[in-house]
Amino acid sequence: MKNTQIIAENIKIQVQKQHTTIKKLLKDCSLGPNTVSKIASGADVTTQTIYKIADYLNCSVDYLLGREENDTTNIMESNHEKQYDETANQVLEAFSKLSFSDKVKVMNLIEELSEK
Repeated sequence: MKNTQIIAENIKIQVQKQHTTIKKLLKDCSLGPNTVSKIASGADVTTQTIYKIADYLNCSVDYLLGREENDTTNIMESNHEKQYDETANQVLEAFSKLSFSDKVKVMNLIEELSEK
């Protein structure tokens, strides 16, 4: 299997784990409707595209690239989830689905609110 096919396969695996669809992933990340197919066929994609997908799927870029056999991001987060109540878990889940830039905006907002 070529590296690009591994990336596409790992994206599909993560999409299933997140109980979403490729179509929703691509729409929410503002990517073209054939992006995953293009990746699988070996077309060049920007690193920004891979970052967006990894952030959306809450997994590491290394996992998507096939450099990690298991996605340790979700393992670490699932261990932390046990420490929170249901409301906090819902907030964490919503936060994990945000794009990187939106996560930064939320963190900046939290910082501003905590200073008041």
